[in-house]
Amino acid sequence: MKKRFFYIILPFLCFTSLCYAQESVVYSPFTTADFRNQFNPALIKWSILNNMKESLPDTNNQYDFQSAFWPMELILYKTPYVYERLAYAFSKADSCTPEFRRGLVEVAYANWPDQFRKQVARLMVQADSPKVFAICAEYLWRDGKFPQEKSRIMALLNQKFDTMQNNPVLMMLEQRIGAADDPSLPPLTDIFSEQFAPGLTVMYSFQRNDRDYAGLVIVRKPDGSFVRDSSGQIFSVPQLARSITNLPFYLTNGNTPQGIYRMSGFAVSSSRFIGPTPNIQLSMPYEIRVDSFLISPAPGDTTWGLDGYKDLLPPSWQNYQPVYQSYYAGECGRTAIIAHGTTIDQNYYQGQIYYPQTPSQGCLCAHEVWSPETGQRLESDQQKLDDAVKQAGNGIGYAVVIDLGDKKSPVKLEDILPYIREAEKGL
Repeated sequence: MKKRFFYIILPFLCFTSLCYAQESVVYSPFTTADFRNQFNPALIKWSILNNMKESLPDTNNQYDFQSAFWPMELILYKTPYVYERLAYAFSKADSCTPEFRRGLVEVAYANWPDQFRKQVARLMVQADSPKVFAICAEYLWRDGKFPQEKSRIMALLNQKFDTMQNNPVLMMLEQRIGAADDPSLPPLTDIFSEQFAPGLTVMYSFQRNDRDYAGLVIVRKPDGSFVRDSSGQIFSVPQLARSITNLPFYLTNGNTPQGIYRMSGFAVSSSRFIGPTPNIQLSMPYEIRVDSFLISPAPGDTTWGLDGYKDLLPPSWQNYQPVYQSYYAGECGRTAIIAHGTTIDQNYYQGQIYYPQTPSQGCLCAHEVWSPETGQRLESDQQKLDDAVKQAGNGIGYAVVIDLGDKKSPVKLEDILPYIREAEKGL
């Protein structure tokens, strides 16, 4: 019976390339009203409700039950029945796999941020997996919203993992919870300078600490000047760096880490949720070889270390800890963070601060608009970004993600324009 359910939903979820482009006209049938009117009810019925009927902790049933978590996050699906089934899952979680437990806390973090505190606290005490312990701790601490949890988390961390002091996930957890106030942002003119990543294209994505607010992306040419539009203004488009989970940067499916990424050209995704607009390929440290990431690696250098990454930065940025997030996220095992467009139905997110932007699973996501009648692409910030990167060069270089503080508003070009002008003065 389960196989029949799988094959019914398969035509909707299969990420094959039914999205296509013909010259300058780009289509995605996934975005039509007809498709969505079939897809959304089927997603709820088969991918969520049917999978959540399963009894736990049977191993096969765990896989099916867990398969409901991401669709629930995607459409922010919350009902009393689903809440009851998650409460049931928490009651059985101590007999389930670490990956099931991690996924369970993830969907609770995304959709029920305060309702499962007692269950998550119990799970944290039992956890022997660093990733499970860390996501439980982050659920309870909630970016400092519950500072009273700090002492309990740190005591358990030292008690349970005293022989795992160098585990990168636990190191990031300890660093986040024990951190003082955010450090001051170093001079933007230094990282805009042509001396940073000399001779290469650089894509800069500026974000807020609160990733509910959209960021802004600009592009620097290899000569140090910035890409401009046809009117002579600095090119920029909005870009969202928020994961649907809103988890911190070092955890699976968390927000986009700050820091440096290797940029290696363009690709077209087979995922219908990303769509046919070319994406920009990015890689973090540990995700690719050190000699593929660095500009001038030492001969025979194949082992990752912080010094090589640090040497990429201007001296004024080398002691700024947030810019090392991509390094540590890669060490923690995060992968596949790219800059892409979107075919996700923005109506899922009406009422959210980031609407009409659509969150991802940790990527940099640019807004796109598609015809509900034909599936034709009508507007695309991602295509504008692709064109700007191509105007700058061949798409080979670096991307840098930087938070500009916790102002409760989207990033605007005016926030960074004076620093761009200052950096270009010496060219």
